[in-house]
Order: sequence, then C-alpha cells, then structure tokens
Amino acid sequence: MKLKVAIVDDEEHCIETLKYDLEESYSEKVEVLFECSNSVECVENLRSIKPDVLFIDIEMPGLNGFELIKVIQPKETKVVFTTAHARHAVEAINFKPEAYLLKPIELEELGKVVESLYQAKKPAVDIGISDKLAISTTEDIELVKHSTIVYAKASNNYTELILEDGSSKLISKTLKFVSAQLPESSFFRVHKSYLINLNHINKYRKADGGMLIMSNDAEIPVSGDKKEDLLILIQR
Repeated sequence: MKLKVAIVDDEEHCIETLKYDLEESYSEKVEVLFECSNSVECVENLRSIKPDVLFIDIEMPGLNGFELIKVIQPKETKVVFTTAHARHAVEAINFKPEAYLLKPIELEELGKVVESLYQAKKPAVDIGISDKLAISTTEDIELVKHSTIVYAKASNNYTELILEDGSSKLISKTLKFVSAQLPESSFFRVHKSYLINLNHINKYRKADGGMLIMSNDAEIPVSGDKKEDLLILIQR
C-alpha cells in the first residue's frame, strides 16, 4: 500500500525537486500519480485520477492554490500547501490542510508529513496492540494506551510519561525514541523537552511566547519554531 500523491506548482524546478525527494527517499511509501504546472491542468487530471494527497503551491498564475481548493473541494484527498512565503500561513488554516511546507522544503519536514499521512492511510493490523505503548522494565512489559498519555517530558536520557489518572512512568529511553513509537496523528513535539498528546490540549495561551494548557492543567511551553505547525494542527 502506497500513498498516492499529485504535485501542482507553476515552477518546474519545484516540481522536479519535490518529485525527486518523494521518489528517492520515500519510494516504498509514496507513488507520484501526476504533476502539473497550473490549476486548470490539475482540475482536468482530477476528473479521472484520485490521489490521496495533493501538494499544492499557493502562488500560481490564474487560480492560486486557495482558489483551486475552492474549485475542486477535495473530500477524500488531503491537501499539503507548499509556498516560499510564510505570510500565507494564517489564511491557509481556513482550508484545514494536513501540512504547510515552506520552500525550499527541508527533507526532514517532508518526511514528517509523509510518515503522518502514510500512517493515517495504513490500516491498523491489530487495534488492541497498535494503540498501546510498550514500556519495558527488568521484570515485565507494561502496555500503556496512547489515549491515556497527556504528555511526555525529556529528562536527560530518560523520558517521563504523564498519564491522565495523575500517575507517571519513567522510561529509560530518550524522548526522540518514544516519539517514534507514538502516532504522529495524535502526538506532536512542541518543544525539545516536551511531546504532547493533541487530544489532551485544553487551551493555547498566546502570551509568553506560547503556552499549552493540558487536560491535567499542566502548562507546556511551545518553541517558536513549532508554533505555526501547532496552530495548523489544533485548528484543522
């Protein structure tokens, strides 16, 4: 099962670069169905081809990316905006995209988007196990449901899980390792020391550089470079 994508951009080199990165780095997960350099061509292709994801440039002659979305009104197809201008971020939120990537697109950021969309498309093999995090100790392996994790906090080479019942679990793994074991659709690293469960956010406080109030009233700081992506996630 591969993620079927299409690319719409009026700049040929941007199409070629994105297609190369997708096919070279994620060939086992992604198949590029078509690329086009204008919105009209995209509309024509979509009449017979149904991709899972559309990578759409925002600034294009004729219909821009936002206007194109209004025309095609994608339901099953997810949208990822690509642009060289950060100023479009606020307006982009209104279209509830899966992601907003700034050009030149960093391979690491592209990888996060691909993995998130791929996991969302991939059916769970066993929901009874796939929705649990395995915590290994010297005596046993404890399974913790993803939904009960409010947030995870880095502590040197250890990670502390804070659970909704008020208890906590200390794991002898880094936060980076723990993050890789949890679904990107529900968990987001808002700070180098914090990984939060999006379903446990109660409030986003704009003051003091950005702060999340979680379901257990914990206050979690948000890094400046994570703020834009977080706002897209919580408002989609």
